[in-house]
Order: sequence, then C-alpha cells, then structure tokens
Amino acid sequence: MAHAEKHNILYPLQHRFCHKRSCERQLLEMINDIANNMQLGLQTDVCVLNFSKAFDKVGHKQLIVKLRWYIIDGATDTWIQNFLKIIHNLS
Repeated sequence: MAHAEKHNILYPLQHRFCHKRSCERQLLEMINDIANNMQLGLQTDVCVLNFSKAFDKVGHKQLIVKLRWYIIDGATDTWIQNFLKIIHNLS
C-alpha cells in the first residue's frame, strides 16, 4: 500500500486495503449517511456491483500497460506477468 499511497493512486473514498479505513468503517459511514438523509427527507440511491471474477475479465495486456503507468515495474511486473500466464493457462 505504500506504493499506492506514495503515488496517490487510490480513490480518496477507498476503504479496503487503506490504513485506518476498513470495510466495516465504510459500512458504518454508509449507514450513517442513509440515516442522515432519512432524517432530512432526502433520497438515497445505492448502486451495488458484483466484481466476482472481475480479474478474469480484464484484458491482461491492458492491465500490464496500466500497471506500468502506475510505475509498477521490475520484479513486481515480472511476478504479475507470470501470475497472469498461470491463471490464463488454468482457464
């Protein structure tokens, strides 16, 4: 996460994998926002997305280009490319 924080990669409201920002905290913040909106008579819209198997749907070449744009290279780049080759062969 140090790399992501150093290069300011993550969305500011990202909670998972962020220091002092757990999924539980995100859920509590969402419940609080909904409760506040209810008290104010405001509508709350929620969009629920399922990212299961999302990694399988990403173009691997595009993923490598994006990772390099985020300055992820060297041994990490090699490891990721080898991992992608393995999961490609398993599918």
